[in-house]
Amino acid sequence: MGDRFDLVAFDMDGVLVNYTSCWTWIHDHFHVRNEAALQEFIHGRIDDMEFMRRDIALWRRKRPELCRKEIESILAPLPFNAGIGETIGALRERGVKTVIVSGGLDIVAQRIADTFGFDDWVANGVECAEDGRLTGEGLLRVELRNKRGALEALLRKHRVDRERAACVGDSFVDIPMFEGCAMSIAFNPSDDEVVKHATHVVNEKDLRLVLPFIID
Repeated sequence: MGDRFDLVAFDMDGVLVNYTSCWTWIHDHFHVRNEAALQEFIHGRIDDMEFMRRDIALWRRKRPELCRKEIESILAPLPFNAGIGETIGALRERGVKTVIVSGGLDIVAQRIADTFGFDDWVANGVECAEDGRLTGEGLLRVELRNKRGALEALLRKHRVDRERAACVGDSFVDIPMFEGCAMSIAFNPSDDEVVKHATHVVNEKDLRLVLPFIID
């Protein structure tokens, strides 16, 4: 049965990107840590917008004139996981749409979508002034605690029912997205919670290993 699904949604960081997070990649570039803000966010003391604002502030303290082009340059060497092209190609051949749903950065999501032929994507970003410099604000399109909302918007846009959708994620923040699909795959999972909520588990960093569950 190769036609069980009409759409597959992929998380980006940890699934398509072979790194914890593209936000963390930039933190590591500037040698800054966001642990304090992360704990505040996890415990519900700050919201998504403030979390992004504090992350961006860490970078701007190091580079007050930081602009989008420099962010693009910093993110350019970000490593990808193996098998993305073959996986998306195989799904495309079956007429299955592929989308990215990520709390990561739109700069990376668009590059991956364009490079490998995804049908659509939604991700967060950084706000820039007309001259390209970061304003210090984020662009919230995917709530970190509720990726299901962003997923459902894409399902409506592409006219796909929940029962005809599958998704791939790697951490507990993907669980709401899992609950919005008929089938879910925990890919190289980073925590036990996502494993508990997944239909299937892949413990290697090769996207091709998800294909048997989708187009067997």
